[in-house]
Amino acid sequence: MLTSMTGFGRAECQDGDYFYKAEIRSVNNRFIEIYTRLPKSFLDLELPLKKLVKSHCARGSINITITLSNADGNSGDWEIKPNLPLAAQYVEALKEIQTSSGLAGKLDINSVIGLRDIIKVEPATIGAAKENLLLKIAESAVASLRKMQEEEGKHLQKDLSERVEIIAKHAEQIKKRQPEIIREYNARLKEKIKLLADGVQVDESRLAQETAILADRCDITEEITRLVSHLQQFKKLFKSTEPTGRKLEFITQEINREVNTMGSKSSDIQVTNTVIEIKSTLEKIREQLQNIE
Repeated sequence: MLTSMTGFGRAECQDGDYFYKAEIRSVNNRFIEIYTRLPKSFLDLELPLKKLVKSHCARGSINITITLSNADGNSGDWEIKPNLPLAAQYVEALKEIQTSSGLAGKLDINSVIGLRDIIKVEPATIGAAKENLLLKIAESAVASLRKMQEEEGKHLQKDLSERVEIIAKHAEQIKKRQPEIIREYNARLKEKIKLLADGVQVDESRLAQETAILADRCDITEEITRLVSHLQQFKKLFKSTEPTGRKLEFITQEINREVNTMGSKSSDIQVTNTVIEIKSTLEKIREQLQNIE
């Protein structure tokens, strides 16, 4: 079954006073590129998150965003802590200054609260349990993303199947037309030769031989056979459980090659018009394949 590269997934949970949310977005890309936006305390999880995504996705431009907030509505990225050892040193120093200078007054919180580095602002720390929790949330977000991509893939597969069937019908029309094209070609060639000969005796066996050679050059039976084979391969890949986007792109190129050859070899107006229709359908298939993983 085909899978789209376009999708969105989200997962969130609460652990104590903290709320965790993971969002993942994916759009089409020829290769796989993963970008992360993480709180400072989670930066060490960048590689495990990328590994997680790669274990599920083969292609796409993928953005992962992790957000953390606490019950107060703050971002939760930072922790505010008192620098108690430094505060104790400040108090001792202030007492010494007061004693040595004979200053009156009472030391209180206001005496030290504004002093440098008494309050520390540090990135929030997380332990192994929280790291595992975050990875589970991210995995749930990836699962949500894949579900959406699979749903989108079903629609793309339906569209591609219909377009492949259109090409198959056009190929059948050309195949049925081919014997008549050769007969008409032979008749026109003989008529032209008779006009050019203008009463001169013509060797019928030689005429038949030359007619056969020229008719063979315009024969597109092999191209039709290969085209039908490519279409069968294309549909067969719909059942694959592996990413098939690049294979489908390659087969589409081969189909286009056969169609171009058919167009260049045949001078029949009906075949020419049918080839134009096929190439138009192929262009739409190419556009859709840009979204297939």
